[in-house]
Amino acid sequence: MRNCLNLTMLASCCVLTFTACNQHIYVPNTVNEPLLKEKHEFKGSVSPSNFQTAFALTDHIGVMANGQYVYDFLDSGNDDGGSDVIVDSDTRGGVIEGAIGYFTPLDSKKRMVFDVYAGYGRGSFKTLSDDYTSSTNRVINDYLLRTYFNKYFIQPGIGLSHPVIEAAFTSRLSLVKFNNLYAGAKAFETDSSRRANYMSIGNKVQPFYEPAFTFRVGYKYVKFQMQLMFSVPLNDSKYGGYDIDDYFQPVALNMGVSVNIAHWYDDWKKK
Repeated sequence: MRNCLNLTMLASCCVLTFTACNQHIYVPNTVNEPLLKEKHEFKGSVSPSNFQTAFALTDHIGVMANGQYVYDFLDSGNDDGGSDVIVDSDTRGGVIEGAIGYFTPLDSKKRMVFDVYAGYGRGSFKTLSDDYTSSTNRVINDYLLRTYFNKYFIQPGIGLSHPVIEAAFTSRLSLVKFNNLYAGAKAFETDSSRRANYMSIGNKVQPFYEPAFTFRVGYKYVKFQMQLMFSVPLNDSKYGGYDIDDYFQPVALNMGVSVNIAHWYDDWKKK
């Protein structure tokens, strides 16, 4: 238990470290790992920035719908230049996505489940460049960074599913094509090469390897959910030596509540 607590605290510190001073135009959404077992099973989850649903159409085919909305972007609404506003240059935005996949229990008691889903999403993010914090005449649009993107993903996963506890490992590969990148007139004003570097993000499809560890604890229909995930760009050589963590959030820790409606709970005691 102490080791688990230490791991959680370490992951939380990593999240704070990675996200405190960067301008992320891509924040990975929570990986939806439903661990479905049977026809007509439903699973959903909600956290402060993500919601997820999954439904089994048959004993082996499932569909899912996911949504994300990150709301940490500065909007002072202050007419005095923002001099007395606490500046928060984190990201605002999100993604909507859907997927279809295959799942199958790996043992007669359906304790272990393998699944694989493939899907598509569309989203956008915006944030502020670092120059905003040192400016005396703060006009948000002058320092705004914004991008839209299309996302294709495939995610094989395997996990333990029990009425009390669930644990899963999922490997998501996401192909993200950024488009309509925008940088305000004063964003990267003193570093033209950095500005060009930012605008080049949309030149190619960016693949991300996004492994996730998902844990759920509760009883039957309602469980506490925690997920630790990483997002690793796979072709970062084109970013000209700049730290790509400035643009892509590399780690995320999400916590929320999971709901599961299924008949297999009723059959568990019989077995």
